[in-house]
Amino acid sequence: MYSTRQNFPGLVGRESELIEIRNRIGDPEVSILTITGPVGVGKSRLASVVFHEISDDFRHGGCFADITDVSDEKQLVRELSARLGLDGDGSGPDRLVDHLRELQFLLVLDGCDRPRALLTPVVAHLVRECPGLSVIVTGPERLGVYGEVRFGLQPLAVPSPEDRTDVAAVRRLPSVELFLRCTQLVRPNFVLTDENLEAVTELCIRTDGLPMAIEFAAARMKLLSPHRLLQQLERGLGSLSGTEFDTLSRHRGMGDAIERFLGGLTERELSFLTRLAMFRQEFDFAAADGVSPVSTAETRELLETLVDKSVLTTTECPDGDLLIIMLGLTRQYLLERVAGGADLVEAQAAHARYYLSATEKAEAGLLGPGHGKWLQQIDHWLPDITGVLHHLMVAGDTRTAARIASALRLYWQAGTRIREGIGWLEACASGVPDPAVAAKTQRALGELLLCRGELESAEKWLTRARKGYEQLADGTGAAACTRRLALAAFGRGDLAEADRRLEECVAVSWVDAAGEYAEALRNLAECRRASGDLPGARQAVDEALDVFRRAKDVRNLALTNYVQADIIFDLGDQSAAIELYQAALLQMAELNHLVGCAIGLERFAILLTRSRGRSTDTWRRAAHAFGAASRIRAVTGWAAPAATRVMVESLTEHARVRLGDDEAERLAAEGAASKPEAAVARVLTPLDCTKFAAEWQASDNPLTQRESEVAELVADGLTNREIARRLGIAEWTAVNHLRKIMRKLDCSSRVQVASWVTRRAEERVATSVE
Repeated sequence: MYSTRQNFPGLVGRESELIEIRNRIGDPEVSILTITGPVGVGKSRLASVVFHEISDDFRHGGCFADITDVSDEKQLVRELSARLGLDGDGSGPDRLVDHLRELQFLLVLDGCDRPRALLTPVVAHLVRECPGLSVIVTGPERLGVYGEVRFGLQPLAVPSPEDRTDVAAVRRLPSVELFLRCTQLVRPNFVLTDENLEAVTELCIRTDGLPMAIEFAAARMKLLSPHRLLQQLERGLGSLSGTEFDTLSRHRGMGDAIERFLGGLTERELSFLTRLAMFRQEFDFAAADGVSPVSTAETRELLETLVDKSVLTTTECPDGDLLIIMLGLTRQYLLERVAGGADLVEAQAAHARYYLSATEKAEAGLLGPGHGKWLQQIDHWLPDITGVLHHLMVAGDTRTAARIASALRLYWQAGTRIREGIGWLEACASGVPDPAVAAKTQRALGELLLCRGELESAEKWLTRARKGYEQLADGTGAAACTRRLALAAFGRGDLAEADRRLEECVAVSWVDAAGEYAEALRNLAECRRASGDLPGARQAVDEALDVFRRAKDVRNLALTNYVQADIIFDLGDQSAAIELYQAALLQMAELNHLVGCAIGLERFAILLTRSRGRSTDTWRRAAHAFGAASRIRAVTGWAAPAATRVMVESLTEHARVRLGDDEAERLAAEGAASKPEAAVARVLTPLDCTKFAAEWQASDNPLTQRESEVAELVADGLTNREIARRLGIAEWTAVNHLRKIMRKLDCSSRVQVASWVTRRAEERVATSVE
């Protein structure tokens, strides 16, 4: 009475789907179940297996009919009549109803891609008149019959980046299991190994987890390696093809299958879909609307239609937003279809316009309270942004490329992409015809080079940018360049030049750039602190914090709190300094701002060694923190300022002395291997600062905290220059501290100062023993 298909080479990864469909079709309330999904996902095979497994549960059995080639209602009725064993042409659907009315029966209709319009009224009539009839339909979309249940079949699970190094884990994934099974049919000795793991996982990803595509790929493995097959796939979809011996599908290649699948779309839908094919990642409605040639309402309607037809799928984000997904093979087919034509040019232009707008919006967002979210958003966009930049540079549109690359200035700095950012900006910096865009690009390039510690190159580009801004009569832009030139001077150790330039910056009217003004104040505070002018440093940093608080600029608030903490510490409030560092470091970790974490880890560890240098635990934390910061700097490409680098190197050596080489190296390696948030948590383990504060706050101690630190380093035998490096201050500031110490202690030599420190240490030990 019925026909079935073979299950070859075994239904893989569909156990839960089989159970769910079986349960649903067994529900008396469900009369029609439609299995939908993209072409090649395995709808027909799943329906065949379901039919084979459950048709005997129906008292009168069932019928499986492939109606792919049916073109009108009469042909449909004839096909079903023949499958049911009814003689003659019949007189329409009523004859089918007469036959099925009293039966408990399963009817599976496969291949309902094109005949949906003619099928819907026939199926609706059958289930309405035949209470014992259950119908399973396969197709890209619902029939639209009352009471119909849709079962969306998803592609097989593919490897994730975390899986790619674990052969055993990858082998268990359904897409990989199917690929291995099918490959072994044509190449029995093929196995998954460490050597071919990356290529096999990439093949399963590139085939979208679609069983049909995987089978075609496996068929080509008879004479090809996975790597060579990937290379062929890059050249075109023709590499995913085969014969009737390679797959149970009616199609002989993925290109043909997708062409037929999309053949039912209107020209309007196909044109819109081509625009969407430019996206390399999932995208949201705003992105689709941004490249759409029609109105927002029409865009929404088109998206809903394409999702209904399984051309696009959606996935829900944790916050409830939906992301839209186009399978990679569908995207490849669409781009190959329009290659070299006007449609592709229009799609590329729309894509570029969208990301220009998006990145310039992100540029402003990165300066506010949403800094962390914007970093994540750009991370998601990056494959598309990179594609746009490549296209623009090939097309000779350096102006738009420069606008996008320079808008991402803060993004390049925040993570591991600083070298990539420098590469794009260097490619654009000299060839931009627009003076304003050229100046902004050169300024961004100079800033990134400054982050890398390439001071000479940074100053060259910043000087060019400042000249460009001056020619445009843009005082704010010129002052922004001057601030960065001041940082270069500070990096060279020229505090006077840095102070002069920063004073020049803060005197400018920053009408539309309050953030730049506040950053200049923070830099000035750093410069004043290094020069020993703590009151001046405190005034500048307090004003900078006020600006950043009003702007809710969380990144700059954290960075400025680092500076404020060091100043407060120098002024003698150790507890407040530590609290500030704790809050700022936690904020940086929450933002996932790698460089901000590295800066904070280094500075806080330096502060700990200054305040708790006698504690072995302090040196353990410092070794761990320095290891973590060193790894972050290596990964991101950010160079530590010279003074910080010297200080960290000195303290690292001191840690080796205090802890021993093996222990210090072990802790540094642990820090390097830890995630930034873990390194922050380690260094921020609650501190018992009371007894250490008491050592310098004791009533019989005539020295300030800073003077006590200098005196202890004198006792350790350090020269004035070494003391300055250890404490991050100017050498003449160290000399001034030593002079004050000698006056307060009535000492005439460094030896007498060292003797006083040693005597106090012995007294403290004696007191603690008593």
